Amino acid sequence: MQHPARQKTALILLFDAPTVQMTQRIIEDLGHRCIVASNQSEAVEFLKKQPTDLLVCRIQEKTEDFGLLDTARQLRPECRSVAIIDASLEDYFPELATRAYPYNLVADNRPLDVQELAATIDKLFSSDIFGIEKYGVSAQENLRLTRTDQKYDLIEKVSGFFLAQAIQERVVRNVELILNELLMNAVFDAPLGRPAEPPPSSLDRGAPLVLRPEEQPEVRYGISNERLAVSVSDAFGTFKKETFFLYVHRCFSEKSPLEDSGKGAGMGLFLVFKSLNQLVVNVAFHQKTEVVALIDRGISMRELKKQRHSFNYFHVGNH
Repeated sequence: MQHPARQKTALILLFDAPTVQMTQRIIEDLGHRCIVASNQSEAVEFLKKQPTDLLVCRIQEKTEDFGLLDTARQLRPECRSVAIIDASLEDYFPELATRAYPYNLVADNRPLDVQELAATIDKLFSSDIFGIEKYGVSAQENLRLTRTDQKYDLIEKVSGFFLAQAIQERVVRNVELILNELLMNAVFDAPLGRPAEPPPSSLDRGAPLVLRPEEQPEVRYGISNERLAVSVSDAFGTFKKETFFLYVHRCFSEKSPLEDSGKGAGMGLFLVFKSLNQLVVNVAFHQKTEVVALIDRGISMRELKKQRHSFNYFHVGNH
């Protein structure tokens, strides 16, 4: 692995030695400097005195742990963050609905997914954020949707591939749900609209629509020994972090998204989020949005429902 041109500084505050050692090794293997704080006061003092590019901490106690993230944001506005979250994560999402920070939350399902954490840290240290390959999955092929009525053929091709890899049929049905929702979002919600024509979001989603080359979403999919992955990309780059965290809040709030019938209610993404292990949104503003869904290979639906979900939002450029 090539070292970056500029060594960056990461500050970590974690409370179990194995996770500290693993995180420190990931950061140093990437060629960066890693500082380990033993408590929150020590972490705040470091933030006051030295530039910090990345903070990695665990959220367990809402007031105290979010307070550290707020302090880091105030003292070092450019500092990125990774929050490792435990079984009580649903209690924290109302905080994220108003603050939209941190942007990257990694679920600790004991054991912690080392590859996920390493990919998250690597992407935050660089501007190279796109691709399912970041999560150890090689793409089987790239597909483009040129007409909306081709959607089901495309989804069937992807699901057939995973069934041939002996993935459980119920998990493959999840993949179909995910692809359907992400494709519809890419076609109807992402585009900025054609001049002098109705905005895509106002069109009938059931009617066949021929897509111009710049409007055609790209689908990539593949499988590794650890996980299966699907991604849908568009060429607009309009998915803002505020929208992302609003969706997440709706996923875990007490109010069912079914009760909100307004546009953008988030029901589709709610179902998507419940159907995977990791949801990743990569955005180059005004250039590209890529949404990646990752599901552990060999997991049963019963296990998937019990596990906590990770989600990450990466961006380059200014919206």
